[in-house]
Amino acid sequence: MNHKSTCSMPGRNLCAPNGKVSALFIDLDGTVMVCDPYFEQARARFGYLMKLHGFDSEEAIKLCKGLYMRNMKVHGVERDQLALAMEEAYKTLCRSHKGAKRMKPAQEVLGMCRDIGNSPFFREPEVFPSALSVLNRARHNFLLIGVTMGNREAQKYKISQSGLFLDHFIITPFDNKRERVAELILDLNIDPNHSAFIGNSAQSDGQCISETNVVLVPFEKGVFDKDDTPTSDKYTFMRVRDWRDAEERAIMRLVRRRDRAAQVLEAAQSSKCARCRPEQ
Repeated sequence: MNHKSTCSMPGRNLCAPNGKVSALFIDLDGTVMVCDPYFEQARARFGYLMKLHGFDSEEAIKLCKGLYMRNMKVHGVERDQLALAMEEAYKTLCRSHKGAKRMKPAQEVLGMCRDIGNSPFFREPEVFPSALSVLNRARHNFLLIGVTMGNREAQKYKISQSGLFLDHFIITPFDNKRERVAELILDLNIDPNHSAFIGNSAQSDGQCISETNVVLVPFEKGVFDKDDTPTSDKYTFMRVRDWRDAEERAIMRLVRRRDRAAQVLEAAQSSKCARCRPEQ
């Protein structure tokens, strides 16, 4: 059977050499959709609330960040974690405050902490410029696979509201994108040489360089990021300025390389068949 029956369809050609398909693994938060500013706004509101109740706002925000990161590493990313971190930070501040009037947390303030902590979720997603147009064009040549850390219901809501059409998606509460990408490469018969992971975090998304090529866009700095840049002897790491740059300098290059590799393989197979063909 011609493998193109499974990788070529009306308006789409996903065919990579040796019967495999090409894919783009696309990080969503901070890459396709705005994410971190919503959390920064929530933390600023929390700091203001703490200031109104007699605490140092900067100390409160720092404490909240530390609790959030600790809980996320232990329990994974969940929708209520920011709210819980704010409640816990407020209780900690109350316990450590020397004024007797502030030793017992107020229930109305705990409720405000929950409301502020839940505010970044289930809001209309803001998509970065050109992201949708570039990815809709890329869909002609690649499987599109969304990859995101977070609560499944919240992330599915954002995907459905974004206008992005995905063939598959990975939603994980933990920072294990590399393992999940490796699973789908195997399950979907993806050619990693002619595919790529597109993300914004050198640390979290960059770990996928062990499985396929990586394209890094600079919209938001990842929460786990350090200054080191991932490297690989097998796959290519590409930094781009924005989604237009990603299309011209990464996505289209992958298409050209894939098509050239397919042509070379087809020519080699045709040549071999000609040599093996018995003389008439």
